[in-house]
Amino acid sequence: MKTDLYTKIVLTIIAVALTVNLLKGSATPAQADGKHYVSVPLNPDGSLNVTIKNSQDVMKVSISDIDPYAFRNVTPLEVKVRN
Repeated sequence: MKTDLYTKIVLTIIAVALTVNLLKGSATPAQADGKHYVSVPLNPDGSLNVTIKNSQDVMKVSISDIDPYAFRNVTPLEVKVRN
């Protein structure tokens, strides 16, 4: 009998907390902050020109520390280097 009463009280508290959480979430909808995004001009073929300034040295690129599954659903980028 005491276990049944205890279970009912705990489940009631959980239900009330979930209801409050639901109502609180619907009262203040999430909004994206447009200040963190920027438009990047693309070439007509969809490519992007990138210029690295003030770099006289060879750039070392290492991807050895990346999770092997990080790019399994990604289309590879074609990179062309022009001097």
